[in-house]
Amino acid sequence: MKRHYIVIFITVLAAMISIATFNPILGPLTRGMGLTEIQSGSLVTITGIFWILGSFIWAKWVRIGRKIIMISALLGYATTVGAFAIIADTAQQGSFNMQLLYWVFLGLRAIAGFFFGAIPTMAQGYLMEWTTADNRSSGMALFGAANGLGFVLGPAMGAALSTVGLTAPMYVSAGLLIVVILLFWSIIPVSSTIAVQEMSVKLSPLDPRIRLYISIGLILSTVMIMLQVTSGFYMQDRMGVTAQDASRMTGLGLTITGMFVVFSQILIGRFLKLQPGRLLSIGLSALGTGFLMYLLAPGSYGIAFSILGIGIGFTMPGYTTAASLAVSDKEQGAVASFAAAVQGVGSFVGPIVGTILYSLQSNIPYILCVCLVGVFVPVVFLRPRQGSREKVI
Repeated sequence: MKRHYIVIFITVLAAMISIATFNPILGPLTRGMGLTEIQSGSLVTITGIFWILGSFIWAKWVRIGRKIIMISALLGYATTVGAFAIIADTAQQGSFNMQLLYWVFLGLRAIAGFFFGAIPTMAQGYLMEWTTADNRSSGMALFGAANGLGFVLGPAMGAALSTVGLTAPMYVSAGLLIVVILLFWSIIPVSSTIAVQEMSVKLSPLDPRIRLYISIGLILSTVMIMLQVTSGFYMQDRMGVTAQDASRMTGLGLTITGMFVVFSQILIGRFLKLQPGRLLSIGLSALGTGFLMYLLAPGSYGIAFSILGIGIGFTMPGYTTAASLAVSDKEQGAVASFAAAVQGVGSFVGPIVGTILYSLQSNIPYILCVCLVGVFVPVVFLRPRQGSREKVI
């Protein structure tokens, strides 16, 4: 079974690398082809919207089998990434109708988001299927580690390959996904435990058993994206550095965050045997502290980003595990789709909210982050233990 976990880790890692690689190069790439900043931003937004839709739709199709769905989603996503790169290269080499080009790109990113939505949903479904209440945190930590490592390797790979060409990271990402498909096909068995009952399960994100955890996941995803899209501006404005220095410092800070996310996940998965409630208490407290420090002392961004990495690393497996343990076995697929969908929501809500608030005043996005996280800290600390299945807080 150990190698099955490794394959899931590699699958999520490759998918997250492709997302993290695409976003940083999108602006320069589309600007060079004559598209506006608004059009460029809409390509990110549409991906997030269809990511959410895909998370729920693929979860409803789980009777097809997780293996078939995962391979189909990986293949579809890899195809859209490769097609985007090919069309972008073609457009840069000759005259092209900009309006038509924009709509083609928008359609490709919508399809990409739809296929991508299946990947985290099915991956978490596998981990929930393979683990028990006693080791669910370790399984979710594996998923979180892949997220965190992709968060680090994606931008680094994009920066390195962009010296060859702005579309080079896309070709490499598509190639990695094809390799993952072959690996997944040859190692992961066809699941024999998926019940058709899952298809008839009606689970709402407002269900009192899970709404707290889904809300925490949504807040976590949103503040993470807000940090990514505004930290470069914030460092440049607050510290009086050049755009190049701000970009370098932001890249270093986010890399530090990713490293501490991975470190935290390894610590949780290998050594710590903490209940999800304790993970959430530690994680949310660290998140609030990190944002507060970044707000008050941006010059100490290295320490602030380290604390934020610890916060993300503990909070991510905390909310996913708590939500999983709060529901019955036949509801695992539904709760996995919610846990995955909140990442998609954050991917388009975060940039919009972050940039609008930053345009009003540079401190406002981080004040909001502190407040949003701060609301949940006392709730998590004071929440009593619940029933025998959900021994989470």
